[in-house]
Amino acid sequence: MRKLFTFIAALAIAAAASAQTVEGTFVQTKTIKASGKSFVSKGNLTYTAPDQLSMIFSDPDGDYLIIDGPYLRSDLGGTAMDVDTSRNTQMRNLKNTLLNCIAGNVETVAAENNADLVTKNKSGGARTVTLTAKKAAARGYSRIVIEYRADGLMTYMLLEEFGGVSTEMKISNIKKR
Repeated sequence: MRKLFTFIAALAIAAAASAQTVEGTFVQTKTIKASGKSFVSKGNLTYTAPDQLSMIFSDPDGDYLIIDGPYLRSDLGGTAMDVDTSRNTQMRNLKNTLLNCIAGNVETVAAENNADLVTKNKSGGARTVTLTAKKAAARGYSRIVIEYRADGLMTYMLLEEFGGVSTEMKISNIKKR
């Protein structure tokens, strides 16, 4: 019994030690193609691998998007939502896309979004990844563009939806903790 407890404790310590946390600030611009209207928001982002993301908005104050394992919780513009993504395909795709883009798992994003993947290496080891949907769909993303620094941290993401909404997020002051 003591050996089992020691083994479980060692696994827990190893898991905690391998958890990577990334923090930064973001500016997000959501644009509706049909009307041409754009909405800018900003706040703080914290990602802890593999499945926790917190986006706490300072403008508009009080808005948030939180992913905690299979759960996606948000309050954006006064509309609150609490979803178990294991039971909601559309929200699961959003959750997985966000987490995998931040983590740099672009092949997984391409597979889950039925998209072609093109990577362009930039000077200093930075890279830009573009994912383009193989075919049109009623929902989901027609194109995703992600920029990573040389150390693999995401600094930019553009999500273009088939419905004509695009969300651009610029991340700054990003660091691993």
